Amino acid sequence: MYNKILVAFDGSAPSIRALQHASKLAKSVNANKLTIVHIKERIHLQQPVFSVDLDALIEEENRDILSEAHNHLTQSGIPYKAYGVEGTASKKIIEYAHDNQQDVIVIGSRGKGFVKETFLGSVSHEVAQSAECPVIIVK
Repeated sequence: MYNKILVAFDGSAPSIRALQHASKLAKSVNANKLTIVHIKERIHLQQPVFSVDLDALIEEENRDILSEAHNHLTQSGIPYKAYGVEGTASKKIIEYAHDNQQDVIVIGSRGKGFVKETFLGSVSHEVAQSAECPVIIVK
């Protein structure tokens, strides 16, 4: 049924619950592959910040975010791959799922951050509306 499971992960509480749900799903259906897609956000400042390596800080944050997913899946014994991609979250998730023939996408109902919360899970809504495969939205 679901051999290739894609999890959209940003480190938010809903995405952690989505990861937990996806790992249970993977075990229950003996999925061949669980893939985590983490959208790397870029900060565009109008004025430069001196003495701060923003790219290094962002990369460190991305590693920290993915380490939680790594720890959970390692403890669960589920084989997985993790990919970080840059761009618009919904478009990149849909694109990855299509290009890699994923059987299902598991995504949290909302992302992290005030702006993402304000738009009532606009990423999960867009993914559910546009993906070619089934989408499971986890609260």
